[in-house]
Amino acid sequence: MAGNLPSEVQTLGAVERVLTDSLPPRWSLRATRRPRGRGREPDAVWSIQAPDSSVASFVVEVKRSLLGRQLDDVLSQLATSEGLPLVAAPHLSPTLRASLVDRGVSFADTTGNLRIVADRPGLFIERQGARKDPWPSDDALRSLRGRAAGRAVRALVDFRPPYGVRDLAKRASVPLGSLSRALDLLDREGLVTRNDRGSVIDIDWEGTIRRWSQDYEFVRSNQTASYLDPRGIASFASRLLADSNYAATGAFAAQRFAPTAPARQAAIYVEDSAAAAERLGLRPADAGANVILAEPFDPVVFDRSTVREELPVVAASQLAADLLTGPGREPSEGNELLAWMRGHEDAWRT
Repeated sequence: MAGNLPSEVQTLGAVERVLTDSLPPRWSLRATRRPRGRGREPDAVWSIQAPDSSVASFVVEVKRSLLGRQLDDVLSQLATSEGLPLVAAPHLSPTLRASLVDRGVSFADTTGNLRIVADRPGLFIERQGARKDPWPSDDALRSLRGRAAGRAVRALVDFRPPYGVRDLAKRASVPLGSLSRALDLLDREGLVTRNDRGSVIDIDWEGTIRRWSQDYEFVRSNQTASYLDPRGIASFASRLLADSNYAATGAFAAQRFAPTAPARQAAIYVEDSAAAAERLGLRPADAGANVILAEPFDPVVFDRSTVREELPVVAASQLAADLLTGPGREPSEGNELLAWMRGHEDAWRT
């Protein structure tokens, strides 16, 4: 989608069309728009009628630009009106959409992202539109991709607030500018809370890991190579214990944190894949590989690593990001790890 950022009136018309096109057969939408500037009244009321003539009423708040930190105010305003709350915008980021889902709030954007939920009459509609904003701000950091952003995220997640930005940058050996830009992005997404002096007093660490995983990906971000250990994972693990300068990740590491199905593949961060493969007796393999050696996007993957069941593994925050962006069942294992992290915060945060 190109062109200028839609106005609020244009946004409302576009999302009404998105919803109308998504309704089940014999359902209908009646949209009543309210004049702009009338205090705390909603911008529109949507009445969705079922085939049996029962109606679900939604109060709609339209924002031309919506940041995560503004969401509480928007929902508080909608709470003063009678009807199910619904938020509309030209584009809603994945983080914003996840937050709205967690709060049980319906939403729609002009790119086709849509989630409408009502109990009476029973209605559930969900569609996927654009993940990336077609109208990004020119003067703001747009992603958490790259070495500097990765180091910044790891520091923000691994260390408990409160802390000053300059102090954290020094403590974690993160460039001050990189940390500040990452913080600004997370602030816009509503994932950090800062005081008047700019110090971080709270952070949604889980939301921050999930936001990082939108731009970071284990295979794409790191330099990986596939190998076969003909003697199997168990033999590989026993030989690995005698090696050095590595840290396990993926399902191979996750099973040391929470009970999961046995890993069918071992993923290991090493400084030099070719040298490690020769040292460990691995054979290059495209098909049937049971070992992945990864040269990291940045040495930060080794920071704050730990030993679990005699195996050096990456820090829980790094492991979560690797799992959430991994293949097969690893994303679900990433969610299980995040649940473990919520219950054992003292075990992995400083």
